[in-house]
Amino acid sequence: MKLNKLIVTFIYAFIALGVAACSGVNFTDWRFPYMYPVQQGNYITDEQITQLKVGMTKEQVSFVIGHPVSQFMFSSTQWQYVYQMHNNNKLKNSYIVNINFDTAEKLTSVESAGEAFVK
Repeated sequence: MKLNKLIVTFIYAFIALGVAACSGVNFTDWRFPYMYPVQQGNYITDEQITQLKVGMTKEQVSFVIGHPVSQFMFSSTQWQYVYQMHNNNKLKNSYIVNINFDTAEKLTSVESAGEAFVK
């Protein structure tokens, strides 16, 4: 009687293993325990970038895309927005947006590298 239960348990285990093998899970991106995706920095959309216009004040820029994570340390006329998305300890997305102001604190140019491109 115990032998039959053991055989049935093994059969169920092999069926479960077969179903899991055919599930289509990409095990290169899957880790155990589950690691939550981590976003760092300012997430800026393309719509926000297109709202920026030359001549805007710093207050208007910060209203549109928020305050920068860091200010360029050698000049107070440049703001840097850095964004990184990590998933399972791998860098998935990364971009930097530099916003330059003149001495009168008016927007002069927007430069970006990475996902958010300025047109």
